[in-house]
Amino acid sequence: MDKDKVKRAINREFKRIDQVEFGAKLDLGVKKCTRCKETKALSMFQHGRGYVDGYYKHCRACHYDVYVRNNHYKTAYGISQDEYIQMVVKVGNKCPICGSHHNPSKKQGRLCIDHCHKDGGIRGVICNDCNRALGSTKDNPEILRRLAEYIEGYYGNK
Repeated sequence: MDKDKVKRAINREFKRIDQVEFGAKLDLGVKKCTRCKETKALSMFQHGRGYVDGYYKHCRACHYDVYVRNNHYKTAYGISQDEYIQMVVKVGNKCPICGSHHNPSKKQGRLCIDHCHKDGGIRGVICNDCNRALGSTKDNPEILRRLAEYIEGYYGNK
């Protein structure tokens, strides 16, 4: 037998062993994500030519978490996803302004990074509603005070 043929046969066998070892069960149309450790349908994985089984090792959700979101935090705010998580833990996964509890596994449930538009400094994490309210008032404390007086005046007249 030719040496190259032997090498190819050995490589094929190692690839087959790797697939079994890492939970890739392509014949069943499922694969185990190396990050969340859940077995999911192949449709939950992106195609990746460089991978033995033709699919990324992380499912789409984990891939987004690991690469896309972390990259967004780095480029937009200069922090890592771990630093964001520490900020969320510090406030107990509740908005420090309105006190609403949030589910970080849902996109709409994650707390937003609140930052100053003038100097770019990060003030903390708050819910989307409070973040939008601050943005609508252009982070102006005087407008926020007048807004509070306006609401208090309405309820005070009742």
